[in-house]
Amino acid sequence: MEKPGCSLQMAKLSHVGRVRRFNEDAVAADADNGIALVADGMGRNLSGEVAARMARDIVLGEMRAACAEPLRDPAQAVSRALEKANRTIFAAAQENPANRGMGSTLALLLVHGDRVSLAHVGDSRVYRLRQGELNLLTRDDTLISDQVELGLIAADQAGASRNRHLVTQALGAQENFEPRLREDELRPGDIFLLCSDGLNDMVDDGDIELIVESLQINLPLAAKHLVQLANDNGGLDNVSVVLVKTGAAGAAPRQESRFGRLLKWLR
Repeated sequence: MEKPGCSLQMAKLSHVGRVRRFNEDAVAADADNGIALVADGMGRNLSGEVAARMARDIVLGEMRAACAEPLRDPAQAVSRALEKANRTIFAAAQENPANRGMGSTLALLLVHGDRVSLAHVGDSRVYRLRQGELNLLTRDDTLISDQVELGLIAADQAGASRNRHLVTQALGAQENFEPRLREDELRPGDIFLLCSDGLNDMVDDGDIELIVESLQINLPLAAKHLVQLANDNGGLDNVSVVLVKTGAAGAAPRQESRFGRLLKWLR
């Protein structure tokens, strides 16, 4: 598989939050191979943690192996990695009654040459900041998303629905699943944010955009402030982020006033 055609900066951070006892998220960031992922486990007791770690370790291992070979079909490599994770987690859940019903969401990014492949299952997300504008690149696999698409509920009512956390598919939750895959061009300066729902449930997209744009020259600091804001707003779930910046890092925020707004907000 073609290696990343541009330099990459990455930062990752995962936090238990302010309510949960255990962290059932798992993250990975491999700049050398252009791989980033976030997994959010679900299940009884600690089985969610087991599922998330299995999803991360299997997918990361499979993608690293794929990157070591001259494969020319990134989408196929991604699909195979997710299929293996799904089979393995599902089998583990069937073998151990304590893990019955466990599963994990997954958001995956793979940079290859001047392209980026994205995949996700469940409600972990991938955003992209390009030229100061933040856009959501994934569509949540949730009951509420289905209801909005069918016109059964208005989009502005979705956030208050009790069904907003009911995922319709996850790795290991069933034998068959359909990951959502897409491929896009990569531009220097693009910043991708992968996150568990512990971030976007607690932080508005506008605040996410402000933090990532203003602190893009220091990705670890940006990750820290994203997690901190999620916790300041309640921290009701584990919160995990991976930030990926492409090309020459560099550009300062477009408007000095936005940086000033961030400083005022941080104070």
